[in-house]
Amino acid sequence: MKVFVTASYGRIAHHLIPMLAKNGVEVRAVDPDSKNVQPLKDLGASEVIVGDLRRDEIIDKAMHGIDKIFLILPDAMDGVVSMSERLINAAKREHVKHFVFSSCMNTVMELLQHWEKYEVEDMLMGSTLNYTILKPSGYMEMHFPTGPNSAFETGEVTTFIGMDQPGTMISLEDIAAAACKVLLSQDEYYYASLDLCSKGTETMREDLEYICSKIGKEAKVNMISAPDTPSVHANDMHGRMMAYHSNHPYVGNPFDFNALMGYPAKTFKQYADEVIAGIQVKSK
Repeated sequence: MKVFVTASYGRIAHHLIPMLAKNGVEVRAVDPDSKNVQPLKDLGASEVIVGDLRRDEIIDKAMHGIDKIFLILPDAMDGVVSMSERLINAAKREHVKHFVFSSCMNTVMELLQHWEKYEVEDMLMGSTLNYTILKPSGYMEMHFPTGPNSAFETGEVTTFIGMDQPGTMISLEDIAAAACKVLLSQDEYYYASLDLCSKGTETMREDLEYICSKIGKEAKVNMISAPDTPSVHANDMHGRMMAYHSNHPYVGNPFDFNALMGYPAKTFKQYADEVIAGIQVKSK
């Protein structure tokens, strides 16, 4: 089986590509930067196309001869809805067996990136393709990344989004595992729309305080202005994120993940405990 994974050098794909390769899947990747070709092959991609997926000739090349596609929209990039429409049309021409789209939990029209994903969902539902829509909540690794000077070492978070609204998150590993299971399936998940989240509705501040209780640091939140970039599209997206997520909860129900995988997704406390344990091992 040959699967095309978009956003190939992104967060989810870094976990998904090795999983698919381990199961004997030929993975095709696309990346605009040639320096990522070897790292993608090291992850398990059998083929890497260099180019911008928003270009028709790259879409045609990427979609030719594949069995399934896993579509993830790149972060804060304009033109993704048009790109997705052309990918859907190409999938029809190529008689792709299964179109799996990573959208987001609880699509909210006020949020630009949610609206884009809603439009793609709408196009898929109106197509003749066999599709599955996965709807992950916020990524644990994005909100609380690891590495030098992270909250796991300093007890500090710098953010432009308020920390006091309840939320539900999921790990990248669990998203990738769910995507892998769906892509390896036959027709069991055709036309399904599945929320992917773990159990828990803590606020980001409570999550930070949990980390600090484990590492013996005082929790500190540094509030900053929303990022100002050369992209009007990205700036609009960041502004809406700040306004919405600072004032509204973003919570979901883990039922779909549990039913799909047969086990519960990793909770934030489990994620934090794993990260902290890894840091302690490295420091010895």
